[in-house]
Amino acid sequence: MQDTTPKLTSRRKQKTSIAKSVGSRLFLSVLGGSLVGLGCASYLFYQELVKQARTELMASLEVNAQNLEGSFNSFENSAKLVAASATTLYEAGERREQVYVNLIGRSLKTIPLGTGLGFGQPPQKRLIIPERKYAYPFAIRENDGKVIAKGGESSPDDYKASYFIEPIKAGKPIWLEPISYLETTVEPPQQTVSTSYSLPFYNNKKELLGVLAQDLELGFLSVKLSQPVMRDKGYFALVSSKGNLIAYPPKPELALDLKPFPEINNYSQLWQRIQKNIQTGKKNSGIISWQDGSGKREYWAYRRIANNNWILLASVPQWVIFGPLLQFTVGGTLLAALGASIVLAIVVFLFVKRLNQRLQPIMDECNLLAEASPKSEELMSREDEIGQLTISFYNLLGQVTVNEKRLRKEMEKSAKAYQALKQAQAQLIQTEKMSGLGQLVAGIAHEINNPINFIYGNLPHASTYTQDLIRLLELYQQKYPHSDPEVSELTEEIELDFLIADLQKMLSSMSIGANRIREIVLSLRNFSRFDEAEMKDVNIHEGIDSTLLILQNRFKATPTHSAIEVVKDYGNLPLVECYAGQLNQVFMNIISNAIDALEKARCKATEEEEEESFTPTITIRTELKNPDSGSSQPRVVITIKDNGCGIPPENQSKLFDPFFTTKPVGKGTGLGLSICYQIVVERHKGELSYVSEVGKGTEFLIEIPVYQTKPISKIF
Repeated sequence: MQDTTPKLTSRRKQKTSIAKSVGSRLFLSVLGGSLVGLGCASYLFYQELVKQARTELMASLEVNAQNLEGSFNSFENSAKLVAASATTLYEAGERREQVYVNLIGRSLKTIPLGTGLGFGQPPQKRLIIPERKYAYPFAIRENDGKVIAKGGESSPDDYKASYFIEPIKAGKPIWLEPISYLETTVEPPQQTVSTSYSLPFYNNKKELLGVLAQDLELGFLSVKLSQPVMRDKGYFALVSSKGNLIAYPPKPELALDLKPFPEINNYSQLWQRIQKNIQTGKKNSGIISWQDGSGKREYWAYRRIANNNWILLASVPQWVIFGPLLQFTVGGTLLAALGASIVLAIVVFLFVKRLNQRLQPIMDECNLLAEASPKSEELMSREDEIGQLTISFYNLLGQVTVNEKRLRKEMEKSAKAYQALKQAQAQLIQTEKMSGLGQLVAGIAHEINNPINFIYGNLPHASTYTQDLIRLLELYQQKYPHSDPEVSELTEEIELDFLIADLQKMLSSMSIGANRIREIVLSLRNFSRFDEAEMKDVNIHEGIDSTLLILQNRFKATPTHSAIEVVKDYGNLPLVECYAGQLNQVFMNIISNAIDALEKARCKATEEEEEESFTPTITIRTELKNPDSGSSQPRVVITIKDNGCGIPPENQSKLFDPFFTTKPVGKGTGLGLSICYQIVVERHKGELSYVSEVGKGTEFLIEIPVYQTKPISKIF
């Protein structure tokens, strides 16, 4: 009895110590881990919210930038249209000053943003209005919206001004820096601040006809940008490429005074950073954190306007972005931590209590075994509860290990099957997309074909009728030279001579346009091949020409880049048995990739100032490859070569892999060449290969049999 009592007391103390040690340590460890995880999650959540706020700031800036670019594009197009009209009048033989004054006046009425419009011809070579040395027809919009158009002699100093000299020197349209001047053509004269879009225009012989300038009043831009940036806070500012304020809604008078932006607060270094980022970073937009002269932290977002290289700025206080996010994150983290602590304490308490109830009998038995004999390892082999528990544990461990290996193998198989399913799904979607596109193109071509044939068929009759009416009118003028005054007045009002000359040109242009539409419709039908889903004998050259016609817009020259030259070296090919629509899809993908490579090479040549020596070229060559022996059949070889940037060696081995692309997100899916390979190799039993060298270009070779289902026979 004396030996038993102390042992029972010891077991009770051990039971209490187990509950305390396991519970407290488990609670503290799990709570610490939960708090660390919660803190990391809160930090990541906070960073994501900050990122979204910065994205919201850039989105607000982008919307206003696109609105400005849209307004500037309309402004530029209207000026180009006036210059084109003046050139057309000159080519038609018009030399009367009043006609051009009327053109300028009518044009300004249709341009809501313009405050002034006019053009001047070179005094030394007067082609449009030879009778005046300093002719400068112009129109101006007064404060009440009324447009006044005038002609006559201008000041010789006007032809030394920047709006006349700089466009000629540049040889292209330019936006001028805003200036402040006294407008004397209105009553009373008033001080005006505006900028101008000036462009030189030429005749068919590339001789300078004049320089047209269209004024934009800066007050319009300040009103357009007078809105908060985000969350009813912040403001926008528009700065010229030289740093002068163009629009500044917080203090519009600074923009009207042409105050330099770097002289406001301490924005000189801010402006230098923005300029450096745009020039060296090759980025047109971004966000900079800044501290103004009073010590307030701000976020400045910037975006370059493509039309005139002006910079649109958006400023918001830092607390607008960080303040609400920080309060929300800290408050949410504290509440989550408090709730997690309470729930965790309850769960740990119940878990430890239940665990102690289950483990205590086993621990008591182990203590008894340890007190009975020091050879516990031998006792573990006995067929009692402890031995059975140990054996069961190791059996379970072995089963878990085997099942883990089996599960890993099944997961690897599932991953491969999922990848194959994903690839098949993507190719199926692409095939369905091209099928839908073919139906759409064929339907549009069919719907356009009937009305364009009607127009094209009636144009010769309309031209004949017009010539008959003109001959009748001329005969009437010869027989009755002294017409009624009312008839003479109407003749002058409608400008009969110009109307007759322009009507003939108009009918000719309509005939050319209708013929062009017929060619495009035919190319669309040839490209879609909607009615040729099965294998048929087709002319490969027609498919290539249709593809080139559809992509013709991308071959044209732009104001900054020269045109892409297409060289066609067609051989004498027979009709080829193939899936015409699918093969056209191959031509489309490869030629589109060649155009992308040439555009990238042109941009690089422009940066290195070597664009004049670089001529972007795509060469398409076809030939018939006769069999070497009687066991094979003739094959058609189509070669598409460009002199673009080439394919880097590290990418060449992955070129035909699904989903592999080097284009930015949203520009390519990585399925184009993969599907081309499937169409050429699997569907047509051909070969698709390439040769590429960085800096010299890429050449794709498509080789397919002339026949797919027909027996081998001679072609000619």
